[in-house]
Amino acid sequence: MEPFFDILKKMDVLNFEWVEVVRGLQTAEARIQELQARSPGEYVIFSQRTQQIVASFNSRAAGEVSDGSENPRKTP
Repeated sequence: MEPFFDILKKMDVLNFEWVEVVRGLQTAEARIQELQARSPGEYVIFSQRTQQIVASFNSRAAGEVSDGSENPRKTP
């Protein structure tokens, strides 16, 4: 029997939003790809058995910069 995994969307540095629970790691990975197509962002897979994050996936909408580090702006 495959273990259960929670899919969570990262809201900010400390907060995650629970999305759904699925059975099997491959199912979780496929579901995250579907979710990212509709709502880009960072998602994690959390193992209910080990109580640890087992995978992280990050996508951004075109032109979006997460924290400014990739496109730093200096103000005079």
